[in-house]
Amino acid sequence: MSRFRYTLNEAVGDPKAWSFTWAITDDVTLSSICGFCGQTHQRLTYEVARGDDILWICQRCVGRYPVGGVIDGDRFDIPSVRAYIHGLTARQKQRTCQEAIRKVQAALPELQLGEIIVYFERNLQLSPQPAAVLFAGMAQLDEPIDPRIFEVQTRSIAHQDEFGSLDESQRAVIWPALTPQQRRRLASLGYAPGGIKTRRARATDRRELPAPRMPALSEPAILDLRPERSEKSTA
Repeated sequence: MSRFRYTLNEAVGDPKAWSFTWAITDDVTLSSICGFCGQTHQRLTYEVARGDDILWICQRCVGRYPVGGVIDGDRFDIPSVRAYIHGLTARQKQRTCQEAIRKVQAALPELQLGEIIVYFERNLQLSPQPAAVLFAGMAQLDEPIDPRIFEVQTRSIAHQDEFGSLDESQRAVIWPALTPQQRRRLASLGYAPGGIKTRRARATDRRELPAPRMPALSEPAILDLRPERSEKSTA
């Protein structure tokens, strides 16, 4: 059973020769292409430069290859660069979600979004009930917004039960925004929309799911601290 291997395009050469420009593109249509590995259907891509050459690379390649970064002439080590990129990513995702909420609020003023806005600003995620209301509103826009730009909380038993308490149409509108792990878990509890039949999890096995290894919106995106410098750039 072979797995797809992510390989660099030949034109990339040595990844160490590239540096981040700190520009990020958030493509909510999920149609961007990575200039390093060539993978399609990317949402977030990051601009990197090598002299006059410019490429946009995906999150996987950000974490996989030792691309450097310079700020005000100072070059930073790779762990610091990645930590800084992570902060930029969180801030960009937060802005994108806030913009989506504002669009729904402007187009559907009758929709009560006050509590949803407060919940998102505090958690930078949505629980199932607020997600169902907001996603239904997004679907009514002239240019519908993909719900996958939001993260929906289902790790705790309380959130799993909250999802299960929704009606069929509400669960269906949330389903596309869930990760494969979330879908498997909720389906095993009998909460999948559309009558998907799976074996229910035993009551004694209802563990809380672990947090994602690197959640992009798990804390406010504050970028007051800059990376530790490693060496002075000679560029």
